[in-house]
Amino acid sequence: MTTAIANPAFVILPGEGQQLNELGHTAIEKVCSADTGGAYYAFEVISPAGIGIPPHVHSREDEVIYIIEGDYEVFLGGKVFRAGPGSVLNFARGTPHGFQNVGSTAGRTMWVVTPGASFEQFFHELAQVPPGPPDLQMIGALFGKYGMDVLPPPGL
Repeated sequence: MTTAIANPAFVILPGEGQQLNELGHTAIEKVCSADTGGAYYAFEVISPAGIGIPPHVHSREDEVIYIIEGDYEVFLGGKVFRAGPGSVLNFARGTPHGFQNVGSTAGRTMWVVTPGASFEQFFHELAQVPPGPPDLQMIGALFGKYGMDVLPPPGL
């Protein structure tokens, strides 16, 4: 008896995957949610020096981020950590988090977000934001649409 594979196996080579501009970061999709039946969404992110992701909280997704290159300041649940290559960031839904590349060169991370479908839709909408200083009210509304809240920076 043969059983159909709902989500076939495949290999994504370096340099492959759709590139998205995410508020100054370059995201490269590796495994889309359609490939996993919505179970997860995996992508690589290249973050220029000094660029970060503001503190926020998810109500729907968990994120696991593996740092490949770079030096990051990580905000997690009210604490601040330094993390570099080989570090794993486990951001569970409901936990405030964010990070910034505090190194002098671009950083590179690999992300897995679960479940993936809603976050992938969010990412594609966020990629439509024009370059330049973002409209924070519009960004906040987009985060809210997908069950996320942007939080004030730590210490404020």
